[in-house]
Amino acid sequence: MNTRTIPITFYTKPMNTQIPKIFLFIAILLKTQSSAFATEAPWVGFNFKGLLCSGGAQGYGPYDYTSKLNRKNKLPIVNKNHFTKGIERHEPKPGRHNVTGDIDYTLRAFPKHHKALISIARYQLKINAGYKLVKFKTPIECYFQRAINFSPKDSGSYSLYAYYFKKIGLYNKSEEMYKKAFNISPNSPKIQYSYSLLLIKMKKYKEAMKYAKLAYKNGQPPAALKNKLINLGKWKD
Repeated sequence: MNTRTIPITFYTKPMNTQIPKIFLFIAILLKTQSSAFATEAPWVGFNFKGLLCSGGAQGYGPYDYTSKLNRKNKLPIVNKNHFTKGIERHEPKPGRHNVTGDIDYTLRAFPKHHKALISIARYQLKINAGYKLVKFKTPIECYFQRAINFSPKDSGSYSLYAYYFKKIGLYNKSEEMYKKAFNISPNSPKIQYSYSLLLIKMKKYKEAMKYAKLAYKNGQPPAALKNKLINLGKWKD
């Protein structure tokens, strides 16, 4: 998790004099609260057209979505005012919210907001399918790259980017992202399940079986994956 600490300088008396307890208390408090402080989250990488990614300026945040402190103190503010259930489903209340504006705000405040990332991916997929929707000013892939750059050890961002690549038919890119997610969280049944589904698409059945077995060993994912492999004649107990 990206954090930054505030340097504290104590002005003390001779070496044998103890630091006042109130200073120690302040130092501990600041260190504890440091995980809630915003860190930088620049726009990085290139869009699918080969142009440099760019987007809106930073306002609130950026904050770490997986930080317990941020989820308690910062996330509810953004979810209540911007990433509502209606926005997540792309069904805003008339006159109060708009999908592109509110999801953009959410992801600028919380770059790796997992629910917002999957929502923006599904929104773009609707556009790809022919729905006449207002487009985001910033290409979708730039939000994913910013999220990964902001927190490169978050397997969720890689996995969601892999999902998007799979849905638009870029299987090799999807596999690359799933491998990165898997390296960070090797025992995640969600990642193993999703990766196995991709491998089936790629007709890599032996590998698909391997990750499917791991998924069912480590968790209780839906039976759809196993049934798919059974129907293909690839599942072996």
